[in-house]
Amino acid sequence: MELLDQLTSTKRARAGTRGSRLRLTVSCALMVVFCLIGPEIARALSATVEYQPMVANGLAASQPFEAWIVLDKPLDPSKPGYAVPAGAKMRFTFPKTFRPLPQIKPEAVLLYGWPQKAIPVKFDVALDPKDSRTIVISLLQPLEAAPPDRPGLKAIHLRTGEVNPREGQYPIEIQFNNAGELSGTTTAMVSITKGAVPNVAAYNQLHDSRNENWQHVKRGETAPIPIDLLITLPREARSSFSLHSRSDGSLEILSDERPMGTITASGVSVTLKPESFGPGFARLGIVRFRATAGAMAGTAEITARLTGGASYTLHLIVE
Repeated sequence: MELLDQLTSTKRARAGTRGSRLRLTVSCALMVVFCLIGPEIARALSATVEYQPMVANGLAASQPFEAWIVLDKPLDPSKPGYAVPAGAKMRFTFPKTFRPLPQIKPEAVLLYGWPQKAIPVKFDVALDPKDSRTIVISLLQPLEAAPPDRPGLKAIHLRTGEVNPREGQYPIEIQFNNAGELSGTTTAMVSITKGAVPNVAAYNQLHDSRNENWQHVKRGETAPIPIDLLITLPREARSSFSLHSRSDGSLEILSDERPMGTITASGVSVTLKPESFGPGFARLGIVRFRATAGAMAGTAEITARLTGGASYTLHLIVE
């Protein structure tokens, strides 16, 4: 019996050793696979297509494509975006339903995530010589991520000669090569509308391109930067835009005294107060208001919505 017990124990020990070796072999194999393709399987890259703030027809059928490609990083400037090394290439391939117009050269702007604030790095943008539906951005300088003033790459403004004659949902294939953490491939769906739609977004050109979104303010105080919005209407001459206070605390957006949208706040309490512009700014489609924090700390979301058109949300951090 003792000899039998010894033999059984020996067999179990050998089996255990073989099992440990097998687990070690599998683990090593998985580590090799992860090292080879780890970045692609460790993080799923994603992107969305959104209206470019200053145009109404960039996502309309039969019009050249112009929009923002928004990456999967928080737009809050205190949160880092992507740091991208020099030599990175960004490729945007449109589906075959898009017809390229050769007379329109592609253009791009790299963005921190707020309008009218380009990232000051050098890059080239051109059509792929082998594919007229692919636009290639080549980064010539490294792009750092240093919040909050330089939070890194969060969006890309593309202006192209790609035209889709029909409304619908279409995929844009996006590939980032030699781009550090950003490296990978994803698909962004774009919604092409039948016609152009009214557009609204923050407009910070009147205060040195500072970010009027994500402002921090103490309780009971007014945000230091006034909030300017640019309204763009399709196929219409510039009318005179203004804001009107409503009894519920929201603002009404007026075009030649006709209601065309609203500005509302949610989250912690804030007070919205319109400011009058001279006729020149009003006819350029710019409206201005100020936001004053209430007694409670937290985040307020201020959203402008246009009837039959786009919407835009700003944030106020009350401390």
